[in-house]
Order: sequence, then structure tokens, then C-alpha cells
Amino acid sequence: MADYAAHAREFERSGVGIAALSVDTPTQSKALRGQLNLPFTLLCDQGRQVIEQWGLFNRKERGGIAYPATFLIDRHRTVRFSSAETVASRVSASEMLRCLANGAATLDSSAPRKSPVVIGPLSMMRAIGNAMRLGGQSPKS
Repeated sequence: MADYAAHAREFERSGVGIAALSVDTPTQSKALRGQLNLPFTLLCDQGRQVIEQWGLFNRKERGGIAYPATFLIDRHRTVRFSSAETVASRVSASEMLRCLANGAATLDSSAPRKSPVVIGPLSMMRAIGNAMRLGGQSPKS
């Protein structure tokens, strides 16, 4: 997240907003946001509904957390890029910015990806609603 925070203005200039999603409480998210000086929204999915719907639920870690992942979703709710990741292997902010500059067509071929999918309006609204209902407001520093 710190890598994306360091490049937040470049993403903004590219017309892209950044948000992070975790199973943490709003209090934990607020503390993390302050600790890392994150300029973007942290959404809280304490009920784990969103991460389960997106196939990112890791039951084996600390009682169930999200697998690290990166998504590039356009304004039409089409996932243009997705990468299931590990702590040791993540898509860097620089790679994602290059992808945006190239029309979201290419990234490092070593990164695992899924085919583009369209997230339906109902699924998207349910995911956002759940995150907001469960404390998805962006904590203020």
C-alpha cells in the first residue's frame, strides 16, 4: 500500500482512484492509514462478504483474511486487469501506471492474471453497500 500511496498523485493524474479493502475494523484501518500516511480510501469488510464474492478469502491466515490482489476496474465496471498476489510478489505501482499509459493492455507477463470480467451492477452495489455498512468510510487522519 505504501508503494501505491507514494504514486497516488500519478494515479490521480491518470484519472484513477485508489481504494484498499481489508477485513480490519475501522479503528485498525484508521491507525494503518495514519501510520503509512495513506492518501486513499480504506474500506472495511469485517463480514468478509466482498472478499468471498471476489474469490479472495484466505481461511488459513489469522482467522480469515483477503489474499493480496490488485484490480484495475474501468468506469463501466469492467475488470481490465486482475492479479492474485503474494506478499513477496505484487504488481508495483510503477507497473500499474505503465499499464494505464498503455491502455491497460499489458503488464509483466510473470504476474498471474485472470481474464477480464464484467462485474454486474447488483454485485458491485452489494459489495460497496456491505463495505460501507460495515465501516467502509475512509477514516480521517
